[in-house]
Amino acid sequence: MCWYRKLSKGIWRTSFQAWGKKFLEKNPMNLLMIWFVFTLGEKIIMRLCPTEEETVALLSKVLNGNKLASEALAKVVHQDVFFSDPALESVEVSIPQDILGIWVDPIDSTYQYIKGSADIKPNQGIFPSGLQCVTILIGVYDTRTGVPLMGVINQPFVSQDLNTLRWKGQCYWGLSYLGTNIHSLLPPVSTRSNSETQSQVTQKPSSEGSHPFAAVISTSEKEAIKGALSRVCGERVFPAAGAGYKSLCVVLGLVDIYIFSEDTTFKWDSCAAHAILRAMGGGMVDLKQCLERNPDAGLDLPQLVYHVGNEGAAGVDQWANKGGLIAYRSEKQLEAFLGRLLQHLAPVATHT
Repeated sequence: MCWYRKLSKGIWRTSFQAWGKKFLEKNPMNLLMIWFVFTLGEKIIMRLCPTEEETVALLSKVLNGNKLASEALAKVVHQDVFFSDPALESVEVSIPQDILGIWVDPIDSTYQYIKGSADIKPNQGIFPSGLQCVTILIGVYDTRTGVPLMGVINQPFVSQDLNTLRWKGQCYWGLSYLGTNIHSLLPPVSTRSNSETQSQVTQKPSSEGSHPFAAVISTSEKEAIKGALSRVCGERVFPAAGAGYKSLCVVLGLVDIYIFSEDTTFKWDSCAAHAILRAMGGGMVDLKQCLERNPDAGLDLPQLVYHVGNEGAAGVDQWANKGGLIAYRSEKQLEAFLGRLLQHLAPVATHT
């Protein structure tokens, strides 16, 4: 199927450029450039050059003449990436390239990646922290409507071979366009080696009496939300690192809901998973608008969109998910969840 190959071709280029833009937005003092200035005596702006040879030359300046390392890095960022999946070969979809926009997060859960913890134990298949929470997110949206169309989530640290200590990853994808909805599924656990430590399970947590929902949240979630969730979900509220990973937990059916009330996730954090969830019959909505919405008014759910920034905001803040978010697999289940949440949520919490 051509759309994935066209999307994959140049992923590394896009990721490299997006990372640089994201770094400079979050670091207005250009600390990376200052470090280069003080250690090498000249200001070097890292960029992906038109040719591999030019990128090697630029990297060599940064890496103090280490040509071997420079060539290895340049080869990776300039190579074309191809992906095959039997499910992709069975469907032919033609999407005009001039309507596509892309959000990329080359390393989501950066702190967990830097920390590098490989020995964190999961709780019902969900990792609270560790390398398993690291994801690479690529989301494609319609520039006219902001609707997410395609999503790819790469989880590079899915399982570790206990003999070689090498990691294996997993790639998840979804496409939702003009009535075509296809997506990948996690391979059955039985097909994996017994020498690997599993980071995911495909089975959905079973309902437990009066607490039929399971939710994943941020460790920094507001106390009001956590309190309400404890009454709705009981003990099936799981803290975890990384917006991408928490969304992936919903995609994989490990939980029913990912809820976050703060405004510290951004379009690149949510677009990929949102597209996959749309392909599965779910979605990702604005939490604040959901809590203020009258379910009897017949209004559509306030889905997140990706083509316009927040009015009055500047820099990186214009692309924040200002009202928080809820990721879900089933609209019917979301409505039932919201009904219960509102019963236990103090009125003031719906307007914060």
